[in-house]
Amino acid sequence: MKADSASVATARHPASAWSAAQQAALLLRLAPPLACAIAYFCAARIGEWLAFPGAPVSAFWAPNAILLAALVLAPRERWWIYLLAVLPLHLLAQAPDFPMARVILQYIFNCGEALLGAWLLQRLAVEPRRFDRLRTTAVLIVFAAVLVPLLTSMLMVGAFELEGLSDQFWLTVAARTITNTFAILTLVPLIVHGAAWLRAGTRSVPLWSGLEGLAAALLLGAIGLLIFVMPWEESLKPPALLYAPLPVLVWCAVRFGISGMCLSALLLGLLSTWGVLDGSSPFSGQNPMHSVLSLVSFQVVTCIPMLLLAALIEERRHTTQALHTSETRFRSIFQNNIVATAIWCDAGHFSESNESFLRLTGFTRAELEAGAVRCAELSDFWREWEQRTAGSQEAARIFGPAEIELRLRDGRVVPVMVGACPFGAGREGGVLYALDLSEFRRVEAARQLAENLHTAVLTSLHDQVAVLDRNGVVLETNDSWQRFTASAQAPAFHCVLNGDNLVQACILANRQGDPVASELLAAIRGVLEGLSSHRQLEFALPSGNSVTWFELSVEELRRPEGGAVITRTDVTGRKQAEIEARNQRQQLTHLGRAAVLGQLSGAFAHELNQPLTSILGNAEAGLRLLAQDKIDPVELREILRDIVHDDERAAQVIQRLRALLRKGELQRHPVSMNSVVREVLSLSRSDLITRNVTVLSELDPRLPLVLADRVQMQQVMLNLVINACEAMADMPPRQRRLAIVTRYVADTDVVELTVRDAGSGIATGEFEHIFQPFVTTKKHGLGLGLAICRSIVESHGGGLWAESPPGGGALLHLTVPADGDLGAAQDLAQLPA
Repeated sequence: MKADSASVATARHPASAWSAAQQAALLLRLAPPLACAIAYFCAARIGEWLAFPGAPVSAFWAPNAILLAALVLAPRERWWIYLLAVLPLHLLAQAPDFPMARVILQYIFNCGEALLGAWLLQRLAVEPRRFDRLRTTAVLIVFAAVLVPLLTSMLMVGAFELEGLSDQFWLTVAARTITNTFAILTLVPLIVHGAAWLRAGTRSVPLWSGLEGLAAALLLGAIGLLIFVMPWEESLKPPALLYAPLPVLVWCAVRFGISGMCLSALLLGLLSTWGVLDGSSPFSGQNPMHSVLSLVSFQVVTCIPMLLLAALIEERRHTTQALHTSETRFRSIFQNNIVATAIWCDAGHFSESNESFLRLTGFTRAELEAGAVRCAELSDFWREWEQRTAGSQEAARIFGPAEIELRLRDGRVVPVMVGACPFGAGREGGVLYALDLSEFRRVEAARQLAENLHTAVLTSLHDQVAVLDRNGVVLETNDSWQRFTASAQAPAFHCVLNGDNLVQACILANRQGDPVASELLAAIRGVLEGLSSHRQLEFALPSGNSVTWFELSVEELRRPEGGAVITRTDVTGRKQAEIEARNQRQQLTHLGRAAVLGQLSGAFAHELNQPLTSILGNAEAGLRLLAQDKIDPVELREILRDIVHDDERAAQVIQRLRALLRKGELQRHPVSMNSVVREVLSLSRSDLITRNVTVLSELDPRLPLVLADRVQMQQVMLNLVINACEAMADMPPRQRRLAIVTRYVADTDVVELTVRDAGSGIATGEFEHIFQPFVTTKKHGLGLGLAICRSIVESHGGGLWAESPPGGGALLHLTVPADGDLGAAQDLAQLPA
């Protein structure tokens, strides 16, 4: 519950959470300087505790070495933090016992010694943090441990004398220098390697290594106690005993490296210092200062060669390991290389090879090791090269790559790319590389064949083709495109060639107001930008006294780099054929209407006869009324009104006939299919009565409008009604029923009109056959009516089909796409009564 509350608080106060993170990061950055300062303080106090009685010097002064090791480990831009962290603890350790001037001077020169030593290590050593390298150890000894302490000691003691704090210049310089030298030689490598060991994570120490280290420490401790601590008489302590620890120190340097050697040197220094302080050491004398100098000099002289030995052994160990690793890697690369590689010797035969070489040549490894595979037998080129380079320096140079023919074990010859690298100026042998070119040759031949085929296809195409990159630059054009560009009098953007930018040409033409350039630019950009994979447009270009039509398509170039393929086709012939076909279709449609009206000529005559007869009767009645002496104006007005009404009826019949007989272009307007049905039924009313056909209509009052040619829709509807009537001619009059239904199909967004008759129906398998031209069941029919009807409906984007409904008869479906922008039909008031 507390954790949840803390997380909620953190979420509500992100600034506080960020501040906590900053504080944690700051603590992590300040932890190493603080640890260095604490170690510096502890080392200073220990150094004061180890000061010799009667000598103003400590037997082991470690603060400067600790600060130097910290600076070696830290980035150079953060050194100032360590120096500031050390200052207060230096004052705390030294101020109570020494004058403030001495304390300040000691801090300045201690920091200067550490800074200069760390800077020289980073400048002169290749790897300043690796004291298992001889160069780094030498730099540490010469500069950081000897020259820098000597220089800073001379400067510091000189400052002391100026302030009256010291009167023994060289003695103090020697004492400070040599004590700092021993501390630096033992502590700096130990601290740096220990930090690296901690950063690498916990590592388990092998049991035998631990036991060996313990045994070395016990033996060295026993020797140190025996030589430096145990009280012996002067006559029984020969100086040769001082060499007794050397075998153990060598043992530690060889087996445990720099770290083991530094620890053993510190242990030996601790025991020797104990002996001097106790007065039982060989270095104990009447002058305490001389005793200190002798002791520390012994420690330094013992430590330096052991340190160099340990570094040399460590470097040799690293070099051997690196050599083994390099050899292992080389062997792995050599054996697993996919390039055939072999080594030849001075006898002129191959002595070793990888598996790729054996697979290529067909030889076995046993044959190579037995010397059965000679270089000159594999290729004449090798024999010529040996003869040419015999006794010359050219044999020591690399030759190749050269393409030669290699003779295999089975006698086959394959093309290879070879290169060789001799091992030396003499005949020591060398290494040979061979790359089998057989597959490359096959692929190259296939590529060349594909390229030739590609060129041939482009050249043979009658259509004009251009390939664009993703920026619209023309990469390639075929011969047709180039011939058009050379001969056509067309705008510039139609005549681009390889290297031209078609997009820029279209932009320029578009600014000049060319509509074709605008459409082409939109199409190319749509494909290049991935908005569509195909765009198509048509345009016309003037050609003398005529016009040439072109169809231009833009296809996506299916490759990772993108691009487009433009195909320009001359479609003038097709356009002319379409125009002729459209004219013929219009003529055929007109003839179809005329034929249908011819069948209704009797009905039309009857339709006109009724109003004309009524007009004649009313006119005669009006004449009789005028012949009387007394004229009734009301009755005369009624007679004239009837004449006008009958005249309007006759005019409507004639107007419908003229509309159906009119020949012209397709004119699409918003049309109500209900109005079309009512107009056709009104026009064919007399014929329906004559044929004794009863019409049942179910028209949707909210039917959407369609975009169509009213006359052609009337023609289709009239054909369907007449066909239905003729299909019921042999049926009894009471059964002659014609059902017409209109409805809106929302799923497909179409207006559907169905016409159902009660005739004999359509035979199974004839539903599509009846819509083919010149197919009819009538004695005197041409078989064009339903074919014309279907072509008219399909030109409007609709469909016309037939089926046999349950109960007999035939059912014809007509669908036309609804135009949702036009709304529902509202033309009921305009329909004839």
